[in-house]
Amino acid sequence: MAPRVTAQLDEQFRDLGHELVGVITMRNQRRPDRFAALVEEMPARVDVAVPGEPEHVAPLLRAFEPDLAICMGFGWRIRPDALAVPKLGILNGHPSLLPRWRGPNPFGWTFRGGDSEAGYSFHLMDEDFDTGPIFAQGAMPIDDDDTIRTLFERYHELTGALLTRALARLESGDRGDPQTNDNAVHAPVFEDGYAEIDWTQSARDVHNQVRAWFIPSVSGIMGPLTTLAGKRVRVLKAQLAGGGVEASPGTILEVEGRTLLVQCGDAPVLILETEPA
Repeated sequence: MAPRVTAQLDEQFRDLGHELVGVITMRNQRRPDRFAALVEEMPARVDVAVPGEPEHVAPLLRAFEPDLAICMGFGWRIRPDALAVPKLGILNGHPSLLPRWRGPNPFGWTFRGGDSEAGYSFHLMDEDFDTGPIFAQGAMPIDDDDTIRTLFERYHELTGALLTRALARLESGDRGDPQTNDNAVHAPVFEDGYAEIDWTQSARDVHNQVRAWFIPSVSGIMGPLTTLAGKRVRVLKAQLAGGGVEASPGTILEVEGRTLLVQCGDAPVLILETEPA
């Protein structure tokens, strides 16, 4: 969890008359600076615990004696012994409109699926993935220039109101709205093949493929990858360009500085930012 998000939660809890008694987090191997900042920026009254193994989560939770735990982006599956510790359970924040995009990669599939809106749900955790009763949901529109980063920046306004609603329902003794499996859609980690850009796709599908990458593929590949001007690159940012000419998919139509106009199956797309792969 990002330090800014944790600080916002602490402030929100206090405004609602609750107390944040502790934070259980994981070491961030990709962003050690973020992990260090979280530990450093927590108020002195809030303990920060870092379990080394999944089985250590339950005893750490017991030490805090929480009425309720809130989970946001925790990287391990939480075991039944940990789920049973808080009196009211563990409320999970999941970035989708459950039961759509259950699983570890909701951000990626929201873009890959071409969704017109990004959702967020607070639900009580059970022993399965993202199947527990829902306490609050909301959504915001996605436009063509949105990325996972811009969604993060906009989510805090949505999640704050949703969490207030979810906490009020829990406090009243409400146990939430049961989910059904009728419209459930899963969001697994991407297959390795999706890491390579297929330029015969539509420009919109290529654009969505570029902005869908948040976590690595099943074997650890971080896409999307391609070869441009003879160099293997990872594409970090793209933009729909409109128009089109008669050219083979993958053809570089124009070069302006570091920006490339590349033909897709139906139209070109602007490649704005890359890095060596």
